[in-house]
Amino acid sequence: MNLSGLDVPRRNGELAFDAPWQGRVFALATAVVEQAFGGDREPFRQQLIKAIAAEPDRPYWESWTAALEALVPDLPRRPVT
Repeated sequence: MNLSGLDVPRRNGELAFDAPWQGRVFALATAVVEQAFGGDREPFRQQLIKAIAAEPDRPYWESWTAALEALVPDLPRRPVT
């Protein structure tokens, strides 16, 4: 996923995760953006903006989780092959 335009926490230039689940949320978001939107991160970014606006005091990676939870139910279903 192209991270330009996303304010992703970093330490020494590397992505920063304080807990393993945060890295998993990031990986899931990356997979959804790649598979469902052909790499276009805008639908996820818009959901993330809404999630942060809805609860500004919520921890950052929890907002990523909320954005995914809002985005995924609306995705078209593809059969598993």
